[in-house]
Amino acid sequence: MANIFFENRFILTRKLHKQYCKKTFRKMRKNLQIYAVVLAVIALAASLLFLFYFKMQTPAIVFGVLSLYLLFMALFGYTFSEWINYRKLQKEHGKAIAMILEFYQDKIAVRVNKASFSFKYSSLSGAYETEDLIILIIGKRGMIEHGQVVFKDGFKDGKTIEEFKAYINKKTKKELFGESQNGEV
Repeated sequence: MANIFFENRFILTRKLHKQYCKKTFRKMRKNLQIYAVVLAVIALAASLLFLFYFKMQTPAIVFGVLSLYLLFMALFGYTFSEWINYRKLQKEHGKAIAMILEFYQDKIAVRVNKASFSFKYSSLSGAYETEDLIILIIGKRGMIEHGQVVFKDGFKDGKTIEEFKAYINKKTKKELFGESQNGEV
């Protein structure tokens, strides 16, 4: 049996999932947000053009509503995706989403209720931190990025978050958690 260096157990609540979605949406979907803001400005300009130049109210209202929708999605789109994704997780894994992460010498094993998968430390490309979570970013160029949630208070055997960060930095041979980076890449 291989040695487990760290073990992290927790129930993924809606609050934790919201923290994950908010942080990853803002970091990993920055281009999408920029495009939405640009389109919102164009739609607002079209709305004003129809209203004041062509004196047409219906297209002005349509473009005005479209610009508000795009602006909302750029700023708060994560709330909608969080709600949808959390419901999908509950449908797949049940109401209580129990997560167990085991950090071995050569890999990280993840169990979510009855489903499981693992990945190598070398696939970690970054890390983000929220109030209650560390999000390990898995992905390389040309691959869809995925964030693996680690609950800060979920470590067994009295292990600390500082020990965990040092361990991940050592295993990845990267400074995912540096002093100057405040836990962000």
